[in-house]
Parts: sequence; C-alpha cells; structure tokens
Amino acid sequence: MRRKTIKKKSTKQDPKVVFRRSKAWKTFRDRIKKMQTYDPVTGSRLTKNCNCHHLNEDPSKYDDISDESKFICLNAMTHTVVHYLWGDAQKRNDWKTRIERLTEICELMDEINGS
Repeated sequence: MRRKTIKKKSTKQDPKVVFRRSKAWKTFRDRIKKMQTYDPVTGSRLTKNCNCHHLNEDPSKYDDISDESKFICLNAMTHTVVHYLWGDAQKRNDWKTRIERLTEICELMDEINGS
C-alpha cells in the first residue's frame, strides 16, 4: 500500500495571495468589474467568477493599483488562455508564434468543416 505524501505548509505566505485578500484589492477589483461588463476576447458577458487580470507581469508591481489601465477583467477560461499563450518568462516572445500556429489550425478546421 502506498503512503500518502503530506505537503508541509509554508510558514511564509505568498505575497500575491495576501494582497488579493486585502480590502484595497477587493474594492479595486469590484470597481474594475463594474466598469467593464464584457470579456474583451470572447465578447461574452463577464461571469461572477471573472478575473481582474494584471497586465503588468512584474512581480514587484503586483500590488500597484494606481493605474486602472494596467488591469482588465477576463472570464476564467480567457484568463487561463492568456496566461498559457503569454508563456513563462523565458518564452515571452513566443506568444506571437503560438497565436500564428493556433490561427493556422483554426483555419484548417474551417476548411475541413466548410465554415
């Protein structure tokens, strides 16, 4: 029988998590959500569980909410896709290639499916 591995909880909390629990963040996020009602990628209405996405990925500026233009609301799947396409720090310029390849696949699917 296999033994379950128990992960030890870190004694130091992730600063991003701590910030997202703050009243300042929650108030800011709610204001952004009220200003924007549609997901800018899909055009569909924002859901209750949409994400207020930081456009600036610099970790040292994560808690800087002084400029609303550096934030955008995205539905959960759109948010996941944006982070997936943006990629990790070593591949930041690779997102353009990923989108080009994705476009080629979707165009091929259009062709095959008569769209």
